[in-house]
Amino acid sequence: MFDCIIKNGTVVTSEGTCPYDVAVSGEKIAAVGLRGTLGEARQTVDAAGKLVMPGMIDPHVHIHHPFQGKYAGDDFYTATRSAAFGGVTTVCDFGIQWDKERCIRDTCAARKEQFSEGAVTDYAIHACPTRVDGETLEQLEEMIGDDTPSVKLYMTYSRQNRMASDAALLEALAITARKGGIVGVHAENDAMCCYFSDRFKAEGRTSPADFPRCKYNLVEAEAVNRAIYLAKATGGNLYIFHLSCKESLELLRKARAEGVHVCAETCIHYLTMTDEKYSRPDGANFICSPPLRSAEDQEALWEGVREGLISVVSSDHCGFTLANKAVGENDFTRTPNGLPGMETRLAAMYTYGVRSGRISLPRLVELLSANPARIFGMWPRKGAIAAGSDADLVIFDPEASCVVSPETLHSPVDWNPYGGERLYGRADQVLRRGELIVDGGEFLARPGSGRLAERRAADMIRL
Repeated sequence: MFDCIIKNGTVVTSEGTCPYDVAVSGEKIAAVGLRGTLGEARQTVDAAGKLVMPGMIDPHVHIHHPFQGKYAGDDFYTATRSAAFGGVTTVCDFGIQWDKERCIRDTCAARKEQFSEGAVTDYAIHACPTRVDGETLEQLEEMIGDDTPSVKLYMTYSRQNRMASDAALLEALAITARKGGIVGVHAENDAMCCYFSDRFKAEGRTSPADFPRCKYNLVEAEAVNRAIYLAKATGGNLYIFHLSCKESLELLRKARAEGVHVCAETCIHYLTMTDEKYSRPDGANFICSPPLRSAEDQEALWEGVREGLISVVSSDHCGFTLANKAVGENDFTRTPNGLPGMETRLAAMYTYGVRSGRISLPRLVELLSANPARIFGMWPRKGAIAAGSDADLVIFDPEASCVVSPETLHSPVDWNPYGGERLYGRADQVLRRGELIVDGGEFLARPGSGRLAERRAADMIRL
């Protein structure tokens, strides 16, 4: 007898939609079959009229992120609780080597320990070194062969002590050519970022409306071009975080046509918002890097999503509060970069993507769950609805809607980029490894019940 059967729903995977029931035993999916064919279970969940999807995977989040001696407004419990209400069952954060005296292995171990104490979703860590030396490269090679097969390198933020050199990028990509794994980049030209920031400040052009002019498209596209060139030269595996403009997309298209091992994500805010936000009275709240772009860039990104050129849509969540944002006093050079987004990613993608007719339901699941699992070495343990996969499941009501506000969300962050807007779709129930953690408006998981997701370089799939 199964522990649970989710019956009468429509199962949506990256392969299609089917009128299936899903049986769960322990932490795993035990069987998937046509409605009414799976037999008996100790518990049943009626999903009539709803969609049953694999748990969402957000491969790009920054929880409890530092800025000027303070931190963003959510912690490892509250951030992952909020994510779970948005259908997310696994998040990927970063072991950033802020302290260059601490080796990258210890940096990542410390980040995992922070998650273990509070997280309610499962989690993974991308190693994020800020120095290049023999010890770092040796440890990266060992970690890629162990349980940390993904690396992120910042190509900017030299003034924040987190930029890695081009030499580090070259060597990390070479490791992935030998050992597997993948190197992701935050692609912005650091010299341009520093120069234009200083110039705009000297000219008194520091309002939010000036921000996208300071970090204009070339700032990103040059760095994307450089990273792709190094990936091609080494034969390594490259992932571009938060690709945001049409020029970068064209570089990606050309590189993939040439056989370079590169794939890319964009973020939900680049698909649903434009740089017009910066002209609002609260425009400083929307400062993020890269900046929100033009409507023309946005339409190019949607085309990239539709044709499969963009493989993932992440949140790039960073839960800065209104008080955090106000520190900059409407000066983009002093305002923390980042938007809260884990809880609203699924509903926003459903609203702007599926309901608008831009993408299908299977494509939504591919972008938000299956492809992150494939790229980062979790497939098919996660991102799939199949016998033997983790029972990470979302029962999604496509007809539900709400007007977004701090009161309708489940985060201590006191604002949201979609505030006042109606989003459609709601994760009514969420199972994480077979355990019901969200049931309607009730949260059932205990702090620290999330687990480090098993990942292997050998399981990474090139898209």
